[in-house]
Parts: sequence; structure tokens; C-alpha cells
Amino acid sequence: MSFKNAPKGGKSAAVLKPVFECFASCPRGLETQLQAEIEKLGGRKVETTHGGCTFEASWIQATRITYWSRFAGRVGLQIAKGPFQSDEDLYKLALTVPWWNWFGLSQTFRVDLNNLGANVKSIRFTQLRLKDAICDAFIRQFDERPNVSIEEPDVRVFGAVSATEAMVYIDLAGENLFKRGWRLDKGEAPLKENLAAGIWAIAEQRATAIGATHFIDPFCGSGTLVIESVCTLCDRAPGLERPFGFEKLKPYDPALGQALQNEANQRFNAGLDKALEERHFQWTASDITPLLVEMAEENAKRAGLGELLEAGLIQFSQKDALVTKPTSELGLMLTNPPYGERVRAKGADIPEDEAYVRLFKEFGNLLKSSYAGWTAMVFSGDLEIKKVIGLSPKRKTPLFNGAIECRLFEFPIAAGSYRPRAENS
Repeated sequence: MSFKNAPKGGKSAAVLKPVFECFASCPRGLETQLQAEIEKLGGRKVETTHGGCTFEASWIQATRITYWSRFAGRVGLQIAKGPFQSDEDLYKLALTVPWWNWFGLSQTFRVDLNNLGANVKSIRFTQLRLKDAICDAFIRQFDERPNVSIEEPDVRVFGAVSATEAMVYIDLAGENLFKRGWRLDKGEAPLKENLAAGIWAIAEQRATAIGATHFIDPFCGSGTLVIESVCTLCDRAPGLERPFGFEKLKPYDPALGQALQNEANQRFNAGLDKALEERHFQWTASDITPLLVEMAEENAKRAGLGELLEAGLIQFSQKDALVTKPTSELGLMLTNPPYGERVRAKGADIPEDEAYVRLFKEFGNLLKSSYAGWTAMVFSGDLEIKKVIGLSPKRKTPLFNGAIECRLFEFPIAAGSYRPRAENS
């Protein structure tokens, strides 16, 4: 977080109500995890909805939720709500908001709009009417208006219109919350950090159930799953190294941000000390592509996990997934396998589909022959991966990677469940 140019709380703090209606978005499939997280962070009356949660919170609670949420993408503070039948209703609603209590003429803003079933001819035009209302409100008050910035706005506003209602929110996140600040090198087809954190939250329940402390990712890519899981295990705040939208709003008090930062530093340092002293987990990760392994190590260092690399609690290496071996009698494999060109990383001159089937048949054989006693949890957009991997999942958790429907498959590997065929059979 940065406190250099943060507006100081003052008269504009009067705009703050004791309780706000709020909305937090998340990857589809993680609504239940987000609900539990918001409740733990102090949100009240939390209810899941499609792609997120609604809840009640004070200004301070909402900023804290924004700072600490591992699963949210955006957090919005509702500042207006009214009936909706036409674009003009949204315009009139937004015109009633004292926007200058939230941001100033010298700041830029951006407007986004979600259609939740409203009967509008053009969502783009409706969005423009929301923008017009903000500009017109400033002009009526000051004879001037702030500028719009699409790429790097100081302030983000988003609206939502349904068949009967319009809602206007001021965004507390700024850039999407999956951008933690530690990942500069993404590799191909990166897994967003908040989705990775959600995958780990689901997998951790299984790890706890089976008593696993050893974890393996044989397709680690740039390390997102590993790093997000270790950040959870070491209590590293998702907002530790990134700016937020709420820092640019007038009610923001830098002392609040400093308190959040101090608490986060203390908790992360305590988490690192516990890991180094108790060694309560061991992560072994690999990828066949050397550049991605280098990226993963650098990303882990940027996340503040360098001491764990040095202590061997996190180990990245360049290795073919088909030669990995278990690191203990029982453990959890958690992985997001590649597809497309990355499947052919060994340089095989064969079609992608054929390379994919060959790789995962062999990978399934490896699991069955070498990982008895382990549980493999595989996140994939191939909803029929069981057909090529040759194992039946115990659970299939639906999750969405953006618009792509995926599953988190859980494959318990039982001892004696696989017997290789004789060569001549």
C-alpha cells in the first residue's frame, strides 16, 4: 500500500453511514468460500449471489475486507439504490449522489455497468448515462467536471440494473483484487490469484482430513497455486504489496491504511517464523519448462517467501511431470495441468490433441503406480479428464476460470488399485 498521495479524512467523512450495503465479486464457484471469509472479516448479513456476495459493513470493515479477501475480485460500497425502468431512472438516481464527497475534480474516474436482467436497448448507452450523471452533478456544484480515464482511473464507479432496481457502487479495490503485486511473470494461460486461493481453500480441507503436510505440483507453471497456498499457510495478507481504490477516496484516513499494513506485517512475520520453526508443510513443485521454473522462484521471492525457499520448505525444479515421485507416505498433489502448446513442451512433433491424450494417460498410470496413499486434486477445463487419466474422481467441484467452465477433480489413490498389464497381454 502507498500513503503518499492519499486524501485525508475530513468533512467528506460525514458521507459515511454506520452501515453500507456492499457487494463483492468472485470467480463463479467460490461464492461459499467468499461468504465464509466475509463473515470471518466482520461482514454481516452475508448472502451468496451469482458470482459474488452481498453483505453489510461499515466503511472500516469494508476496507478491511477489501484488504484481506483472498477470493474477491472487487468490493463495492453501495451509495445509491432506486427503482429502475429506463436509462433516465439510473441517470436521476446517480445525479442525487454528492460525488464531491467521495472524490475531487482533479481526479479521474471510470464507470462500468452490469446488466442483471434489465430491459435496456443498449447497455453501453445506459452506462454512458451513469457517467453523464456524475459529470452533471459536478457541473451543477462547481461548474466543472472531472475527466474520465479508461486505463488508469483514480476512482472506479460501477452500477447494476435489474428488471426493477438500479444500484450504484463506489469501488474499493481499484485494480482487480487478484492482482496481488507479487506476480510480474505470468507465463502462458495464467491462473488468477484469487481463483488459485479458492482452489487451495477447497484442497486444504481435504489435506486436513487426510493429515497431509506434503504437497506436490508437477505442472507448477509460474507458481501461482504454490505461492497462494503458502501465503495462506503463512497468513500473508493479499493486500500487503498493492495499492487500493479506497486510498484515493476522500473519506480515507491514511492512519487506517497504516494500521492495516502494520497488522499484516506482524501476522506475516509470525507466519514465516512458525513455518521455519515448526516446518508444518513441505511444497515440492516442478515444471518441464525451465523459464517457468525461474519465474516461479522469482514470484515466490517477490511475495516475501525467499526464506522458505532457502529453508527448503518450498522447492521448485525443472522436471518432467512423469518422473515425479511422492515425498512422503501420504500427501496431496494439487495441480493445474497445461493444455495446447505447453503439452508439447518436450518438442514432440504430434498434434496437440494426441499429445494431450498421451501425456495424461501416462500421468494417470504414474499416479496409480507410484502415489498410493496420496490424493490428487486436478483443476482442469477438460470436464472429461477422467477418461484420459484413467481414474474415477471422488468429488468434482465446479469452478469457472473467467468464462471457462472447469472442475476441481479429487482422485484418491488407493493402495493396490492399479496393476500394470503384462507386456504380451
